[in-house]
Amino acid sequence: MIPVVAMRLLAAAGLAAILGWGCASDTPRDTTRLTVGMRFEYPTPNELIVQQTLGHKAITSQLLLPLMEEEPDYREGPPSWRPALAETWEFSEDRLVLTVRLRPGAVWSDGQPLTASDVRFTWQAQTDPDVAWIHSYAKEAITDVEVVDERTVRFHFSRASPTQLADVAPEAVLPQHAWAQRPFAEWRGDPGWFFERLVASGPFRLENRTPGRELVLGRNPDYLEADLPRLQRVVLRTAADGAALTTQLLAGELDVVTGIGAADAQRIEGRTGLRLYAYSSRQYTFVSWNTGRSSFEDAATRRALALAVDRQAIVDTVWRGYARVGSSPILSDVWARDPEFEPWPHDPEAARTILAAAGWRDLDGDGVLERNGEPFRFELATFAGAAARWDAMQMIQADLRAVGIDAQPRRFDPNVLLPRLLGNDFDAAVSGFAIDTSLDLRPTFHSESIGGGHNYAGYANPEVDALLESVAARLDPVAGLEDLHRLQRILRDDQPILVLWEPLTLAAFNEDLESVEPNALSPLANLQEWAWR
Repeated sequence: MIPVVAMRLLAAAGLAAILGWGCASDTPRDTTRLTVGMRFEYPTPNELIVQQTLGHKAITSQLLLPLMEEEPDYREGPPSWRPALAETWEFSEDRLVLTVRLRPGAVWSDGQPLTASDVRFTWQAQTDPDVAWIHSYAKEAITDVEVVDERTVRFHFSRASPTQLADVAPEAVLPQHAWAQRPFAEWRGDPGWFFERLVASGPFRLENRTPGRELVLGRNPDYLEADLPRLQRVVLRTAADGAALTTQLLAGELDVVTGIGAADAQRIEGRTGLRLYAYSSRQYTFVSWNTGRSSFEDAATRRALALAVDRQAIVDTVWRGYARVGSSPILSDVWARDPEFEPWPHDPEAARTILAAAGWRDLDGDGVLERNGEPFRFELATFAGAAARWDAMQMIQADLRAVGIDAQPRRFDPNVLLPRLLGNDFDAAVSGFAIDTSLDLRPTFHSESIGGGHNYAGYANPEVDALLESVAARLDPVAGLEDLHRLQRILRDDQPILVLWEPLTLAAFNEDLESVEPNALSPLANLQEWAWR
């Protein structure tokens, strides 16, 4: 953890690790209870039927454990894994079978044993077409999940790959005895039903909820770690925006606030009883250019767009320094980042030259370029509620206008925009991804992911496809480092997406809290160990 006074210097040096906490009060503190403010929607504890956010995942991980948990060590090398429900795991010599032994004594909060049958049931749900889990592609290489005995399960693979543990480990194991009562075909029709049948395997149970406002988590006495959690109760509160949560923090109504905006961070800096921290995230924000549209079909035009946008000004103005200029889907502090990789500079004059060479001219003198009779005018979409993206889009609009391009920012409800993105039915869109630390970029850039995958741009490049497949086939991810570097350079030149920024995550904590170690994987990473001094 690093005090905020040094944060901007560290961010400039590519270092990041900060967070923050609640407020002092004259009232005696209840040391068994903690109140956390965070932005979240939690319509269901079933992560397979919801567009999962970092906040949703952070909450679900307190209730339902996975087989293994990822370590936040992806800066040093490929990520490693620590046990959660799994006690041990071992691959066969040909790596086509993974045998997992569950921890003894694992039970659900209703007293039912947690067994290998729950693991198999989870895989069946993840791969069932009626459930239609958005990440089901991660299970494509798993041909069967065999129940050997109550504590032993075997995963059978069609091929060996460097992502096998990531394919198996990170999702919550679901309670078969509770959730199999409803057919898979009915899961999406009634997401609230899963609250009625929610049993926990994690450190906490769900005690109460007020939809759209509050979740109350209570200590799970049947948790595998007998001395944890240290807190008896954690209250999670949400609000319309981060500013409202910050106001509650400053009024002493909250002990912790995560996901603070840059403007709100300045309200917290230097406040007695609070510590403000910022830590590196796994996220990047980008513009997807729909390469199926004639305006964006050529890489030269897309490079010109990158040169036209002043990303450093966006970081300085919108993020007030609490972010880094982005340039690649492999983030600045990930082990596989090309050390010689640099973002395109802000160079409007070079952008104009490239646009002219690509055939864009303002023939009618209206200030907007045209090519083949088509004006360079398009809709720039994003999700409603993404304040930082919306502010950045106004700056992008001005930058593009300066080189003769008319971008029209629009906001849409996620239920409207997401199907358009998945179906490549848009012009350009500002969105964000949390990186897959296994660095399997096939869902985002492989041509087979066009239409229904995360390849929003509809990008197709045979060399990129080959590189992605080569990386995915290497059992040692480090052996694919040269291919990953080559991939970054091609994406920089082709610019199917323009990476805008890598945000730092800001949070504030009461200075009397101890053992807090949030990280890029979760703001509540070790919540079971948090306690008051």
